[in-house]
Amino acid sequence: MIKHPSNSSVLFISAALATFALAGCGGSPNPATVAPADTAAGQVEAAQADTAKAEAARLEAERAAELSAKEKELADREYAVKQQELEQELAKRDAELAAAKTAQASAAAPRKATPARTATAPAKAAPPAPIVVPAGTPLAIALSANVNTKKAVVGDAVQGHLSSDVVVNGKRAVAAGATVNGSVTKVVSGSNKIGGVPMVSLAFSQLVLANGKSIPITGTFVQEGVSETGKDTAKIVGGAAAGAIIGHQVSSKNGAIVGGVLGGAAGTAAAQKTGGEVKLTAGSVITVTTGASFQVDGG
Repeated sequence: MIKHPSNSSVLFISAALATFALAGCGGSPNPATVAPADTAAGQVEAAQADTAKAEAARLEAERAAELSAKEKELADREYAVKQQELEQELAKRDAELAAAKTAQASAAAPRKATPARTATAPAKAAPPAPIVVPAGTPLAIALSANVNTKKAVVGDAVQGHLSSDVVVNGKRAVAAGATVNGSVTKVVSGSNKIGGVPMVSLAFSQLVLANGKSIPITGTFVQEGVSETGKDTAKIVGGAAAGAIIGHQVSSKNGAIVGGVLGGAAGTAAAQKTGGEVKLTAGSVITVTTGASFQVDGG
């Protein structure tokens, strides 16, 4: 009688055969059959691998986030630039549209008639020509102070003003009131000189207009008094001495000649205090004739 193997034996043999078969085929043994030490090392390696994968994943996520932020910033900048360009373009269009509307309104508005321009502008009025006062023009001068041959001295200043306008060819050259300056040039006093005619001579050299402008002029005035030569002679010799001289009746004796001379000297002293004078009072108007022409501004 043939004896069959037990179930446990069959299972052992089957496991052995399976192990050999897997080894021959290059398979890995079942984890249930691995030794405890090998299982712990594998778990450590697996944990390290998982950590490395997690770190790599974290770095990749950070890089992705940074790249996304940069892309967003760049996109925002591009959007801002495009927005600014768009606003400028809109503003330009608005300005052009407003200018076009203004031009249309101006064209539609009625235009005011403008006076025609003359071919040439009117010439400016030329300044008035100066007026020449010719030589020989009379000047009526009212004296400002007294002039008396008894007190006057050559060189004394004389002043007056025009008592009337100076008119040339119907135009007023100098208005009345202009100041005239001059001086005494010659004096003959009847009180200080025996015989001759008392006289005074004045020379005017300057005309001062109302605006203060000074104009040089030339003009003289001479006033003579009454001759008192006969009276002076009678005063000098006096009485019988005068008759003796006139009738040539003077004796040749020294006494008579000396007496006649002494009498004459005494008569001279008396005559010097009793002669005539020329008196020009303040305010009196004298006429002075210009010796040369002078020019004033026209007006």
